[in-house]
Amino acid sequence: MKKFLSRKLLLTVAAIGLVTTSTLLGLPLDEQALKAITTMVLGLVGAQGLVDFGEAWTTGSALAEALSEDDTDSSVSSR
Repeated sequence: MKKFLSRKLLLTVAAIGLVTTSTLLGLPLDEQALKAITTMVLGLVGAQGLVDFGEAWTTGSALAEALSEDDTDSSVSSR
């Protein structure tokens, strides 16, 4: 459930909600406001994606190192 409620998803839903709500209230956003919201949301989602990638890379590197150490230990003990 934690993965489902990621910051990227919540931010995107909030931006869509903002645009939809303003339109339903009869206050549609002009082209410049829509571009600003889109740019901000894409920038924040992209930055969060880079953070997620960094965490995954670190986790993968640590896992690969642990597996490599296990392989080295196994080959030494089998001799």
